This record gives sequence, structure tokens and C-alpha cells, in this order.
Amino acid sequence: MKKTTHILFTIYLFLVIWIILFKLSVSIDQLPHFRSFNLIPFYYPNETTYQIKEVLENMIIFIPFGLYLKTLNINSERTVFLGFLLSLSLELSQYIFCIGASDITDLITNTTGAFIGVGLYFLLKKILKEKTNKIILVLASIITILFVSLIVIILVNNECT
Repeated sequence: MKKTTHILFTIYLFLVIWIILFKLSVSIDQLPHFRSFNLIPFYYPNETTYQIKEVLENMIIFIPFGLYLKTLNINSERTVFLGFLLSLSLELSQYIFCIGASDITDLITNTTGAFIGVGLYFLLKKILKEKTNKIILVLASIITILFVSLIVIILVNNECT
């Protein structure tokens, strides 16, 4: 079961990096070439509705991070800290490689997502008891297969157009 968790977690990390750093692009030429750095939390100078969607998406994308690490029996504080470090690495990479906006809000909401994942794990553990890890892995497998299939369909469709 641990081997399956490691494989799924690796696929998840690959997808997170591809989504956040490479913006679902298959070519480096398609990446945005700008750099910005915002250190004011939840500050969106010209946006009114986009921010709520972005905040939720950032949290949701990091919830599996907390779930996977708890399934691998990593303690809660370390799991949230590792979520913070992954998010920080991604935000700094965007800035260093000039491929998007680095934002403190993303760091906060991504870390919050990892924290929510930890909380969700404990909630599931209370409900499902010893079956928790097995059920999480089955659901993670199904979601991963569906997500990867969707990506393949999108990529094939983009190649045909």
C-alpha cells in the first residue's frame, strides 16, 4: 500500500508542478514571460470576482498533499511545513524563471490547503477507522486516472486543432 501511495503522490506532485509552474502548457514557448511579486496578502488591485476562485483553487490543489503525507504517516506539523515549503519553492521558481506572478496569497492558501488535508484525514480517520488509508488510496487512484485521462484528452484535442 505504501508503494501505491508513493506512486500516486509522485504523480500528484508532477501534476501540481505542471499546473502551477507550467500553466498546463506542453511547450515552454506557451508560458507567460513576466515576473511580479506581491507581498500584500489577499491584495488584488484590479480584480473583483477572480480572487475568490483563485483562493479556493489554491486551497483545493494542496488538500491532497496533506492527505497523501498523512497516509504515509508523516506527522501533522511536518506535513503542513512541507506544504509550505513546496508552495514557497513553486512561488520562488515562478519569480526566478520569469514565468508568472509570485504571490504571498498563494503561499498562504496553498499552505492552508495542506492544513485542510491534514484535518480531513483526521475526520476520515474518525469515521472510517482502520479503512481510512485504503479508501483514500482507492479514491486517489480513481481521481488520478480520471485527471490524467482528462489531460490526455485535452492534449490530443489541442494537437488536432
